[in-house]
Amino acid sequence: MGTEERRLPCPERIIDMVGFAFGAGSVGGFGWTFANSLRDHPKGYRFSGALSAAQTRAPQLGSTFALWSGIFHCFECAVSQRHANPQGARSSVDAAMCGFLTAGVLSMRNGPRSAASNAIVGGLCVMMVDVISGTARF
Repeated sequence: MGTEERRLPCPERIIDMVGFAFGAGSVGGFGWTFANSLRDHPKGYRFSGALSAAQTRAPQLGSTFALWSGIFHCFECAVSQRHANPQGARSSVDAAMCGFLTAGVLSMRNGPRSAASNAIVGGLCVMMVDVISGTARF
């Protein structure tokens, strides 16, 4: 095994990451919506109004995260098949390619120009996350 990270095989990895993304998106969405909603409700109802808004909005944000993660990891599994060891550690170029494809697919209904620009931003964002987190491999 060594220093090479081991990952779940492809079908299990997709399901695992979708579940993780839903949980992370729901928890983060709850906190974000609760904090932002505290100022939107009148005095005396701030806490209860923010709590209600956060409970309503958190599953929607979690679903959005899960959708993005599911498509991303489907592309990741497809792209990893071109390597000799598809279950090995992925490169940052592969991750950027998956981010490019995911953002492009998700914004395709807005037209080709929007899909192209969002795909470029998606690829750059995923590459930037890899570089900032220190997991960049080329």
